[in-house]
Amino acid sequence: MIQNRNSYEIDVNVFFDTIKDLILRCLSEKEVQNKRIAALLITSQANTFVPVTSGFKPLRHGIVWLDERAQDEAEYLKSQLPEYSTYAGFGQPLAGLYASKLLWLKKNEPEIFQNAKFFPLINEYLVYRLTDKLYTDATSFGMTGMYDFLKKDINNRLLRILELPRDSFPNIENASKRGVLITKEISNEWHISYRFPVYLCGNDQCASAVGAGLKYAGDMTINFGTALVLFMKNKKFTTNLGLDQIAGKYPISDDYFLLRFEPDFGIVIRYLKEKLFNEGSYNQLFRTYINYPDIDERVPHFAVHELEFSSIEEANKFCAGIIKYYINKLKNHINGIGQKVRINTIFLSGGITKSTVLQTIIKKEVKQNIVINNLENAGLIGALRIYLSEK
Repeated sequence: MIQNRNSYEIDVNVFFDTIKDLILRCLSEKEVQNKRIAALLITSQANTFVPVTSGFKPLRHGIVWLDERAQDEAEYLKSQLPEYSTYAGFGQPLAGLYASKLLWLKKNEPEIFQNAKFFPLINEYLVYRLTDKLYTDATSFGMTGMYDFLKKDINNRLLRILELPRDSFPNIENASKRGVLITKEISNEWHISYRFPVYLCGNDQCASAVGAGLKYAGDMTINFGTALVLFMKNKKFTTNLGLDQIAGKYPISDDYFLLRFEPDFGIVIRYLKEKLFNEGSYNQLFRTYINYPDIDERVPHFAVHELEFSSIEEANKFCAGIIKYYINKLKNHINGIGQKVRINTIFLSGGITKSTVLQTIIKKEVKQNIVINNLENAGLIGALRIYLSEK
């Protein structure tokens, strides 16, 4: 990524070449060479996008979902869309959303905006480069802030604000509904004698939830990854959301999801482990929470110089306060979801749940039926289940 203050961008050509090299390495494995590829399944993360010409030539770097430069545009959309929380899956327009950043592009780079034919999300860009077809899925596109879940299409009011036609965006179908064959050029380049289809299987959080074991309305996953995400399957689309809540289309069946999140959990926890327990493990880090039960919680915003401690005990107390913050947030999120939907079973996923100490803490603090399932590869398993659900 290319970072400059609150902007995050990527070179989408480098992105595609990286993905292509990864697929080629997979195809070169002996186990794969002796088999025929049935399909390529793609999940993606959030709202990264790039403006392109009618021939899909990028007009600038892609704008990454982490980018927060569209603060003013989000506020403007908030004033123009007073009923937003009733149909969009978000409590209000946010700076990080695709919708806000499209308006930023229109205002700040008008020539690029006017010359762009399409504005594909990163998963849509990838499938086009592989298949020469532009298509998308409702689970991924539903998290852009552009979608109207009541009308099941892009919000017309937003199109008028952006002054964009509907055909600047792809048709929106259920995850894994459409599969398009890779082009002859790609199959020749990869030295394979056949062409296999490419499917979009929603976003990473939904795929992880499916892979972790969600089956029934009221089932929930807690994913301890880069973000701490609580994800619940729901029969109805949830409206009037808080700022830390997102609702959207579940990738299987006619169900929806409701999630709450702490965006920097995994980054902060990993940093503390590597900085203060570089010879140790996550178990040592989480044990500080048990060893210092009376410590006050600490908001996890700190500078590097604040991690210089005069004693191990001081460092441990610092970590215990931050872990307590996240545990309290976790319990608040569960209570908030429980007020909207009845919770059945909670499934834990994400690599950090390998920590047996964290497992012990969760089972003690969360008064629900807890199942630990598919700790690291839930997303892969979920993508396969989403694909098979349409077959």
